[in-house]
Amino acid sequence: MLLALCSVPARAADPNNKSGVTFRKTQVELTANAGSAPNPPPSASAPPSADTLTSPPLITSKSAPSEMEDLGEKRATLQGEVRYAKAKLEAAQKEFAMRTAAGDLEKAEHLDQEVKDWQARYDAAKAQLEEVDKQMVDGAQGRSAVVTADEVVVPGENLEVFVNEDPSFNGIYQVRRGGYIIMPQVGRIAVAGKTLSAAEAAVKRALQSSQLHNASVMIERKQGADIDNGPLIYLSGEFREPRPWHIPTGMTPTLVNVILSSGGVTDKADLTRVRVMRIAASKSVVEEVNVAKILEGGGLTSDVTLGEGDVITIPAGPASLVYITGNVAHQGSFPLKQGERISAYAAILQNGGFARFADQRRVYILRALPDGTKAKLPVDINAIKRGQRPDVQLQSNDILVVPEKFWSL
Repeated sequence: MLLALCSVPARAADPNNKSGVTFRKTQVELTANAGSAPNPPPSASAPPSADTLTSPPLITSKSAPSEMEDLGEKRATLQGEVRYAKAKLEAAQKEFAMRTAAGDLEKAEHLDQEVKDWQARYDAAKAQLEEVDKQMVDGAQGRSAVVTADEVVVPGENLEVFVNEDPSFNGIYQVRRGGYIIMPQVGRIAVAGKTLSAAEAAVKRALQSSQLHNASVMIERKQGADIDNGPLIYLSGEFREPRPWHIPTGMTPTLVNVILSSGGVTDKADLTRVRVMRIAASKSVVEEVNVAKILEGGGLTSDVTLGEGDVITIPAGPASLVYITGNVAHQGSFPLKQGERISAYAAILQNGGFARFADQRRVYILRALPDGTKAKLPVDINAIKRGQRPDVQLQSNDILVVPEKFWSL
């Protein structure tokens, strides 16, 4: 009887109507276009049936949530455009200033026009973003007349996500004003305007498209303010404290100051291959940055400006080891931390010192060369102690050999 009431007459009367009936458990929902005509009111003379008196409403219009999802996707695209245009504008302005100071007027004239072009693009994207924000605010105010928060996910809610196959994705995620949640390693997932089951399906699709072969997702509403409000940047990999990181009010975050302000990185971190993931044009964009070079002062202009929802991943670098063998107290290998400088004599002392019959004058280092051969570098420890020769700095994969004295036997 419900099917007859909901959809059959409307589909027969208008062949262009795209309405459809979907089933989930015992409920029937009607999905309608924004332009389709509203259902006619029931006749005043017809008494309500027993089903009408005892059953909750089963028909929910989805036009408003669909519009909200579209606005959320459009807003995410414009946010990426604003960040991109701003970064290009700042880079062009710096280059223009440098060329002007150097007296390169021809190049400066060209860069002046480039600055104007990027300024216009930035202003246009920012104006469009402000207009979309206004539309979303207006839509949020009027949405309560169509659907309620009990029926669909709305911005501001906290959702608790459970992924059976990989608990690392479990957690509490806030639905942002743009209508999405942000999952590390995945990015933005639009959930506003969806029922919980539809949100589960959206998260499942996102996980299976990039992270998991198969995903079983459950979502529950989490009451109360379990997470702080405010824009977040997500830290993963070899951070000392991988976590969501709140952007302080008034701060324009960059890759370097976020790494330094968040507590730093582990000894295994490879700062030459730091990855920044962000969403642009509804697609995940990954940029690789050599932070080690920036910290050394060789690339300050290449620091990356970050925005809300960006994900920073610092990978673990290959093991960098130095090997000590021969007549020493402790043979073996020890890690050479990134940027660490240690000499041959200091390395021997740190690992217990010399054995009884060590020939300190004939110590040497075996070092691999680019052509695959090994060079033998002499290290006269006795001369180093007397200040007659400089100590030799060790490099990754060096083999430090301490031979035995000929007359020890």
